[in-house]
Amino acid sequence: MQLHDVLIKACSDENPNVRKAAAVALGDLTATSAKSALAKLLKDPQPVVQEAAIYALGKLNATDAVEHLIKMLGVEGDPRKGILQGVSLKGDEGEKAAPSMANPLAGGAGKEKKEINWRVRKAAALVLCKIQPDIAVYPLMQALDIDNENVRIASITGLGNMEAEAAAPKLMELLKAESWEVRKAAASALGKINYAPGVPALLELMRDTRFAVRIEAVIALNHIKSEDSIETLMKELKDDNNPDVRRTIAIALGNMKNEKTVPALAAACKDEAWQVRKAAVTALGNMKSEAVLPPIMEAIGDASDEVRAAAGSVYPRLSAAFSSKTQE
Repeated sequence: MQLHDVLIKACSDENPNVRKAAAVALGDLTATSAKSALAKLLKDPQPVVQEAAIYALGKLNATDAVEHLIKMLGVEGDPRKGILQGVSLKGDEGEKAAPSMANPLAGGAGKEKKEINWRVRKAAALVLCKIQPDIAVYPLMQALDIDNENVRIASITGLGNMEAEAAAPKLMELLKAESWEVRKAAASALGKINYAPGVPALLELMRDTRFAVRIEAVIALNHIKSEDSIETLMKELKDDNNPDVRRTIAIALGNMKNEKTVPALAAACKDEAWQVRKAAVTALGNMKSEAVLPPIMEAIGDASDEVRAAAGSVYPRLSAAFSSKTQE
């Protein structure tokens, strides 16, 4: 029995974790013969299994599953509405936003349809954007050419939530738009799409006159996490004239967990703004270098309560971790 046959069989296992793992593995193998088994998992009682099956079908570019996925959006009528709602769902908001499928005017004989888990709805929306972009992605891309700023921003936001890579070249052009709000929205969308080729253009935005645009560029770079952005971000951590931008850069560098950022973050622990110092201390806590200990130790005596609290939380953990590593 070949591996993909073993995995297809595992899709019927009584353990939901096994069914989920089988779906993920079949997607990774791009086993097109598994489409039928994965489609059956769309009706699995466990949302985590349904979600895994949906993403696996996306990897298989299973356009024949489009109708099934549209039903999993949890809305009636125009699927574009369901996609736009689905891609923006987050946690409890998703549960609250899920529309009721029951008819309040219907008699007691009717059955209320089961509410679809928000993660399942979001997965269905994202996969539909990938395998059937003409439903929602292409119409929003066309809307980018409409000479109305509000329409453009709404379309950009939608495309970002959809993680629509097909829209990335057009979004790159909009980074140079006259409107700073359009530039900001385009940067945000490129980050959500995780569009690595956009890194140079996002770094150019670090010169933007609007600090809100620079912040959004940093957030996008944080999503992409390209080493090519580190040098510029370290420079701007020191030079940018806005403390909110510097704070966001410190957070981004901490999330990148690259040890060559330690000197820049250590210097930021002495920034004039306590918000930047706190972010720098927290960022240093993500590194695996003993070089972070002296600046964090010094921050324990910072004038700001917030900075001292951050250092007080980070330092004991790192000190214990490095001590135990030395003893080994």
